[in-house]
Amino acid sequence: MWLSLAVGTAAVGSFFAAADRALVLLPEARLQVLVEGDGTEERGQAESPFLRFAADPQRILGRWLVCRVVAISVASVFLARAADAFGLSLAASLVLAVLGTIVTYGLLAEILIAYACRRVESFGATALALLRPIEWLVMPVAEPLAYVGKLISRNVTEVRAVDARTTRTEVELIVEKGQRTGTLANEPAEMIRNVLEFKDITAREVMVPRPRISAIEITTPIREVLALVTSEGHSRYPVYRESLDNLVGLLYAKDLFAVVRDNKEAKLEELARSPVLFVVESQPILSILREMRAKRLHMAVVADEFGGTSGVVTLEDIIEEIVGDIRDEYDTDAEAPIQELGEGRLLADAALPISDLEHKLGRDLPTTGDVDSIGGLIVQRSGRVPEVGASVTIEGVKLIVRDADERRVVKVEVIPGRSPAPSVP
Repeated sequence: MWLSLAVGTAAVGSFFAAADRALVLLPEARLQVLVEGDGTEERGQAESPFLRFAADPQRILGRWLVCRVVAISVASVFLARAADAFGLSLAASLVLAVLGTIVTYGLLAEILIAYACRRVESFGATALALLRPIEWLVMPVAEPLAYVGKLISRNVTEVRAVDARTTRTEVELIVEKGQRTGTLANEPAEMIRNVLEFKDITAREVMVPRPRISAIEITTPIREVLALVTSEGHSRYPVYRESLDNLVGLLYAKDLFAVVRDNKEAKLEELARSPVLFVVESQPILSILREMRAKRLHMAVVADEFGGTSGVVTLEDIIEEIVGDIRDEYDTDAEAPIQELGEGRLLADAALPISDLEHKLGRDLPTTGDVDSIGGLIVQRSGRVPEVGASVTIEGVKLIVRDADERRVVKVEVIPGRSPAPSVP
């Protein structure tokens, strides 16, 4: 009889432990839904059992902690009485009682906790309903020890703080599983991954590099400016004085068209807006986005370590890091930065970041120094701007210059070849 009572009370203690774990693992957002409902419930339904827990989770968990301690203590007493019935000495009975309680409680708790973790909501609701009468019995003891219970028990806030640090890993696993099972399409899955990586991306990775900036010298006649804006189709243009390193403002196409519409005489200097937002190459785009929102700007100038103009970043460039390429009615059907030529050969824009080509090829291309683009890599390896037809081979990848001028490489043919075999030490 004593043995049965010991196992029974140990099971009660294990049930409290499992209930504690189930409610601690319940996400806060889901708990809010369980308390308030999701809008589909009919009026007049019974009050949610989670309402009491949501109001004061520490008090409930503190009471359960006391119940757990009481149950384990009583189970030890029952085991000691069972051992005494077999004629064992007092010391032997106490040792057997302690060890027996630890083993029994540990096994039952593991089983019930595993069950509770698989059925968090249903187990939590059942526990809150069944354990309420027992809570009132221990309340005179539990309330004075509430503070101690808060220190000992794993409170919800602490656990959720730990969960917040692992959220990115969990989301990545969920996305991977969703793609594998077909419940999540590739496009939204890629957007989720982009959001997770967003805070790690810097201005240097997304900017339009200096050679590709469409900028206007401040003394340019309005008619020439109008022709440029009409042909290029951009909505904003950096305005500089003498050198691109001396930017003085931004020209908005709508301001220019307003002047033309009203047949006004104006100089570009009068139309250029300031101030200009300057950022550094290493600045995260999330920080740049915050500055753009605060200053209501859609373009930022990226400065290099010497204060010169390295490139520009637009709001569209930043958004594209999440949603992918954005094209509007003003965009022409420009060639893709990487085109398939057949037989594994590629034709790439020389301004394409090396990382994009590496992603396409599925291998790394070693670089030295401050080189970001494919064209820059070729120039670095050649020691000069090579002529059309010149080539370099890097880790089995052959890069052939297909278009270039006296200042830069424009187009590059890429022949992957075979990946080099790993060296044997």
